[in-house]
Amino acid sequence: MAQGDGIDLCIIGAGPAGIAAAQRAAARGLRVVLVEAGEFGGVAHNWGALPAQALAAAAERAHQIRTARDVGLGTDEPRINFARVNARIRAMIEEAAPTVSPEHLNGRGIEIVKGKARFTGPAALDVDGRLIKASHFLIATGSRPVVPEIPGLDGVPFFTPETIFELTRRPSHLIVVGAGATGLALAQSHLRLGAQVTVVEMLEPLAGEDTELVDIVLRRLRAEGLELHMHTGIVSIAGSDDEEITLDIKAGPDEEQITGSHLLVATGREADFEGLGLEDARVRMQGRRPALARFGRTSNRRIFIVGDAAGHDGVHAARHSAELAVDAITGSASGEGLVPRIVHTSPAIAWVGMTEAGARAAFKDRFEIVRMALAQTDAARARAQPHGHAKIILDSAGRVVGAGVVGTTAPELVPVFALAIARKMNLSELGGLTVPYASFAQIIQLAAAEYAASHPQARPAGWRRVLKRLLP
Repeated sequence: MAQGDGIDLCIIGAGPAGIAAAQRAAARGLRVVLVEAGEFGGVAHNWGALPAQALAAAAERAHQIRTARDVGLGTDEPRINFARVNARIRAMIEEAAPTVSPEHLNGRGIEIVKGKARFTGPAALDVDGRLIKASHFLIATGSRPVVPEIPGLDGVPFFTPETIFELTRRPSHLIVVGAGATGLALAQSHLRLGAQVTVVEMLEPLAGEDTELVDIVLRRLRAEGLELHMHTGIVSIAGSDDEEITLDIKAGPDEEQITGSHLLVATGREADFEGLGLEDARVRMQGRRPALARFGRTSNRRIFIVGDAAGHDGVHAARHSAELAVDAITGSASGEGLVPRIVHTSPAIAWVGMTEAGARAAFKDRFEIVRMALAQTDAARARAQPHGHAKIILDSAGRVVGAGVVGTTAPELVPVFALAIARKMNLSELGGLTVPYASFAQIIQLAAAEYAASHPQARPAGWRRVLKRLLP
């Protein structure tokens, strides 16, 4: 049991952020203790991002069968067995479990403590009656679903994004409350797996994302049969004897009812600090959240908060924030880097760097936007996947400062733009890269050519110049 002096870092939470921090710290030679009260791997591994991707993969296969005529094949309605889909998800989680298991982590030199943690002072943690003292603490307790106060909701059965994977029978009509990234992705997966799906959103769908890219996603979802009510409030929710769920909704003066078989509430997440005793740790709060400085530092110099608990969105962002915090603890932090934002619909949205609104605030009118449709690539033609485009933000010198892509391969394309931003490359230099044929990466060269056509002084750079920009 780890207690007393000599512990360099105690991490609370063994989700993606906590595990990433533990592995990085152990690799740096720190004595690390990792505390977890529940399942290792956290929500993302067991009930969140990983099972959602597995469900989306099954839905994508069903969609490909249904749309096979697009590539000249015969089509049929796919035969979907929800129990088998559910079993495959659970099997996949078990298959990935060894990489986040206590045994694996212990083999990396990380000491494991199982139990509920609570601070008893600014440098002391109680774990089920056992005291842990450490030079630094890192809180990676993740987040939990927000359940809104809607009249009647507590009187009907409903799912959250963490419990929806318990379904072993296809819902005949799934009603989703919330059109954020999670709500829309889960709605589309169930739609493609044969359910009727209705989404109700009080505000804008995918609020905070670029509206150009969002519009493309919403058009595709509606084309696939999704019923979407936006700017719509829920007056009340009620159940019936035949186990149907009815929502009374209102959009402006118009009121109507929606009746479905199942209800999913996907209205966001909030940091989970329940029972952690942050007040005893002398962590200053701003409202209900801790006040955080760079790298997740709190007002207590020993304590850092990372991952979902610090407001980062996505597994990749959570891991990145955790590694940066360890770098700060060890005195090796240099910068925060670029973290892409991803929306896992189909087509997906990926964005990195400055947005159009951010560019307008920073540069006024001294910036440009280059847009290029994915349909212009040969890969899109060959694969019958024409939907989507790239939107590239350039400063007055033609350097890439932000970029977004909507398309099936958006998450794979956006790291190229992230590299261009980090290396301060202009679009002409980026267009000088040789990309495989046929790939959606051709959109980079097409965008560069589009830019060069209206800027005669911009010419693609030779490979030596590009290589010099890429190398440190």
